[in-house]
Amino acid sequence: MEYTLNRQTISANEVIFDGCQEQPIDLDFSLPDYCPDIQRILKCQVYPCITSRNILGDHLEVEGSATVKVLYLDLGACCIRCCENTKPFSASITLKRTAENAVAFTKTRVEYINCRATSPRRLDIHGAFSVCAKVVDKTENQVVSGIEGEDIQQKVESVPASRVNAVSQQQFPVTEVLEIGEGKPPAQTIIRSGANANVQDFKVVSGKVILKGEVSLKLLYAPEAEDVMPEAMEYVIPYSQMLDCDGVEEESVCDVNVDVTNFNVQIKNDSSGENTLFEADVKLSANLVAYEDTEVSVVTDAYSTDYDLSLDYQSKMIPRLVEIVSDNNTQKNSFDLGEAGISKVVDLWNEMSNVSAEEDNGSLSFTGKINLCLLALNGEGKPFYFERVVDFAASHDWSNKPAGVLCDPRVNVNNLSYRITGASGIEIKAELKLTAAVFLRSSCKMISDISADETHPKQKDASAALTIYFADAGENLWDIARSYCTSVDAIKKENELAEDSVENRGMLLIPM
Repeated sequence: MEYTLNRQTISANEVIFDGCQEQPIDLDFSLPDYCPDIQRILKCQVYPCITSRNILGDHLEVEGSATVKVLYLDLGACCIRCCENTKPFSASITLKRTAENAVAFTKTRVEYINCRATSPRRLDIHGAFSVCAKVVDKTENQVVSGIEGEDIQQKVESVPASRVNAVSQQQFPVTEVLEIGEGKPPAQTIIRSGANANVQDFKVVSGKVILKGEVSLKLLYAPEAEDVMPEAMEYVIPYSQMLDCDGVEEESVCDVNVDVTNFNVQIKNDSSGENTLFEADVKLSANLVAYEDTEVSVVTDAYSTDYDLSLDYQSKMIPRLVEIVSDNNTQKNSFDLGEAGISKVVDLWNEMSNVSAEEDNGSLSFTGKINLCLLALNGEGKPFYFERVVDFAASHDWSNKPAGVLCDPRVNVNNLSYRITGASGIEIKAELKLTAAVFLRSSCKMISDISADETHPKQKDASAALTIYFADAGENLWDIARSYCTSVDAIKKENELAEDSVENRGMLLIPM
């Protein structure tokens, strides 16, 4: 006896790599001729930048460059100087299988950096950073949704799920010429720069997604005049971009984020020949996953009224998107900077952020760390550097929501501000954007294949059309029907029952 198995396709995302590969840093170099001698090192940091990523079969190939920047004081101990060294890097990451429709999400993470001046003009630097990647492949999974056969009885359940309609990743540039502005001195060199992107709004139109957002750019530059403290500048550059996204619909629920993959800022002359302009070239990567609510019908059990059956089962995790969380959070931290005190902040920035989230007593609890970096003047007007890794915590109300959820959160430090408190204290306020796609993953045991043993037909009592069965309250009609090689519908009809279980203890008539 052959049966026809009807199958339903579930589109889902499968993570085929989620990890990091460490890259070493070993440098021994002399200062360029235009850099003054080193009196004291303030800060040494590596800034890895990914320039390309390509999936080739079962490998992810990543290329980029790592720039080591050293902030230091010259021999006068009053001027902040900067020198840098850039080296290319490449990483080849093995995936757990060949990717067909995969998208790679990549970032870098600094592990450690050690720097010492072996002479006033020579630096010895050792450290490491990691290339971190999450590779997601869109897969088509099939489940048995129905079995065709005159002798087959089947139990079918409808499981809520989310279908992945579209996965899109697109890189695009944002360029802008920025003015230093009146009252600020012309620039000689850029000491430090940082860029951050956010999405303010998006709209789905005919298989495309229109993004609108901003790039926040912060610069610290050294003026042309000697013995003048660096100037900090902040700019906001708006962007609008249309993404091709086959399969996305207006009803889709979209998880969207935009990352800065690379940026470059150059000093430019204005019409009078002065260095009062910055040309910013920022490379952004827009990442989008679109979901649609659906229901998956699965056959969880079956039997034949005529033959013994051999059943194969499988367990599958069926994900359902519950909510895309997007919260703003403010964190405040106060620090005592010691006897030397603080008189002015030169620059304030963040170099690292991470976050995790878990469900906890009716709330989603976000916890993580950010790295606050401060360049300032002490009470005597001398530059100093201060750095602290601080913890943060936030919660999102999850009362009256499904329990047992999982999520992959993101944190973005949108802004940092400060307030000097007294002679030696400072309060730093961080404005965070916390986002997370929250999923409920239901494990479902279902039939994957079926076959009948026609050499062993079931023995039936043909001497009577009905038999009497005394059922207990709450007993399942499916189990009773299976025992007597009949159907649940036949028992319901014969006994005028509406439910699939027996409400009260009593007698049932079983059609044979």
